[in-house]
Amino acid sequence: MNLCLTSACLALAMAGCAPRVSTLGEASTRPPAKVTATRPLPRPPQAPQGRGPTLPASVVVELTRLTGATEIRWSRPGGRPGLAEQIGGRVFVNGAPAAAPARVDGPLVIDGRTYDGTLLLSTCADGGLTARIDVGLEAYVEGVVASETSIWSAAAAELEAQAIAARTYAVATLQQRAAGGTEAQLADGVMDQAFQGRHVPGSSARAREAADRLTRAVRATAGVVLLRGDRLEEARYHAACGGHTSAFRDVFRKEVRERDARGPTGTPCTPCARRAAQESMAGAPDATRPLGWIEELSPSTLARVGRAFGLPGAPRRIGPARTDAGGRWLDVALESNDGAVTRVPFEAFRKVVGYSVLRSGALVATVPNPSDPLLGGGWRAQGRGRGHGVGLCQEGSRDLSRAGWTSADILAHYYPGATLSRPLAGDASELAAATDR
Repeated sequence: MNLCLTSACLALAMAGCAPRVSTLGEASTRPPAKVTATRPLPRPPQAPQGRGPTLPASVVVELTRLTGATEIRWSRPGGRPGLAEQIGGRVFVNGAPAAAPARVDGPLVIDGRTYDGTLLLSTCADGGLTARIDVGLEAYVEGVVASETSIWSAAAAELEAQAIAARTYAVATLQQRAAGGTEAQLADGVMDQAFQGRHVPGSSARAREAADRLTRAVRATAGVVLLRGDRLEEARYHAACGGHTSAFRDVFRKEVRERDARGPTGTPCTPCARRAAQESMAGAPDATRPLGWIEELSPSTLARVGRAFGLPGAPRRIGPARTDAGGRWLDVALESNDGAVTRVPFEAFRKVVGYSVLRSGALVATVPNPSDPLLGGGWRAQGRGRGHGVGLCQEGSRDLSRAGWTSADILAHYYPGATLSRPLAGDASELAAATDR
C-alpha cells in the first residue's frame, strides 16, 4: 500500500478543512469589544462565593528528572558545591544525615538550571531521592513563561497573557489536588507546566532586553488570575490550534464528570487559519513556523493501539467518530477485523501513539481514508497544529499581540466568558463581555 501524501494532496486537504474566518488584517482592525475590568477583589483566608481567590505566596514543584536519583549535586553562584545522597533509606547532605525533608536554601544550580527558593529532599518509596523546589509564585510564573514561550521575539501582550494563564493554571491545580486529598504540588514537566527554574539571560544586549521584557510582563500582571464565575478558570493552553480551538468540555471530559469543571468554549483562531491557508497554497509546511505535519504509524504501533483498547489485533479501520466545530477529532472509531467498533477519546488514542507523533487532533487527511481498510499496513495522518487545542493558542497569541491586541483582548478571545480578578494597569478592557466566536 502506498502511503505517500503528495504536495497536491496536502494542499487540497488543508484547503478543504481550513475554517472560514476573516484574515489577520481584518481581525487587527476589529479587536474585541472594550468594557470595564472587574474591580480589585479582597482576598480573605477562605474566599466566599463571588470573590477572588487567595493566592499562595509560594508553590512546591517536583523536579521530575531527578526523581529516583541516588545522588544529586548542585553548586551555588560563586560558592561551594553540594551533594545529597540516599544512604540506607535516609537523606545525607554533604555527608551528614538530615531530617526529611532536608532543606537546602537557594539559589542553587542543578544540571545547569538555576533555582531560587528552597530545595526539599526526601527518599522515594521505590528507592532513590525525590527533589522539590519551594519557590515564590511569581518567580515560578516567570520561569514557566520563559520555558513555555519563545521570549526572544515575544511582544509584551503575549508574555502578559501567558503569565496570567500560567498563574491561573498553577493555583487552580494546587487547589484541586488539595481538595482531592493528594499532595498539593506541581511537576516541572509539560504534564503540568514546563518549568526550568529561573531564566538566566546571556550577556548580549538582546538577551538582556528579552529577559527584562519577561520580568516586566510578569510584574505587570502579578496576582492576576482568570475567573469563570466564582471559580478559577480552567486555563489550559497549547502550542498551536491549527485554525480553531476546542471546547474544554469536549477534550477534558474526565474533569467535567468528576468535578463539574467548566472551561472555555472553542473559538476560531484567525492567525492559525491564515497560516494554514498559506501552507495550502505553498503545498508544504512553512519552513520557519510550520503548522502542518505528516506522520506514519507502523504496523507494530497499530498493534500496540489494539492492545491498549482491547481489540483482538491491530485496527482494521481508523476514522473520526466525533469532531468539533473546527474539524478536530474528539473521538476515534477503531474497527477490528470482526467488524466491532470501539470508540475512544482522541486524546487517549494520542497518548498511546505518542504526543510527539500525533501532534494534535486537527487531522485533515489520512491514508487510507477512514472508509477504507488498512489491509495489514501502516496508517498515515496529516494534521495541523500542536497540543490539545483548548484555551490559549500560543502561536495565535503571538500573531495577535503583533497585530496590536492587548493581553486582555487575547485572553478574552481564547477564554470567552472569563473575567480578570483585577484590572491590568493601563488597560480598561475586561473579559466578561467577550462572546463566543
